[in-house]
Amino acid sequence: MIARTFRELALIGSLALIPALVSGFTQLKWRKEEPLLANEVRLATAQTWGDKVLWVDVRDEAAFESGHIPGSLRLTAAEWDAMVAPFLDQWDPEKSTIVYGKGGSDDDAHEMAERLAKELQLDGVFVLKGGWEAWQQK
Repeated sequence: MIARTFRELALIGSLALIPALVSGFTQLKWRKEEPLLANEVRLATAQTWGDKVLWVDVRDEAAFESGHIPGSLRLTAAEWDAMVAPFLDQWDPEKSTIVYGKGGSDDDAHEMAERLAKELQLDGVFVLKGGWEAWQQK
């Protein structure tokens, strides 16, 4: 009788665990992260570089004014001629330049990073994977 009761309790306990296990699997972050493109960097990696980063925001003025990464400079393709000289005044070859936009697959950030690397021949230019959205979620 005791053995039967124990088996029944074990069965009931096992059945009760199934929903918890299913829920746990859906909450795990074991799924693969999106792969990085050649010039992209994740926020966690960029943060390990500390003050050796020059942040470049390619969003419009309204978005920048509503919030941006502390110390970042604004540089847009539309205002390139007016903004490139102040950018170069702040640029430091000892720092990595990390360009960010609104987030997602932000073509503006990728285009600006490419322009900085090719036209200005800067080394160490990256795009922040996830952009401003990634920063806000940290």
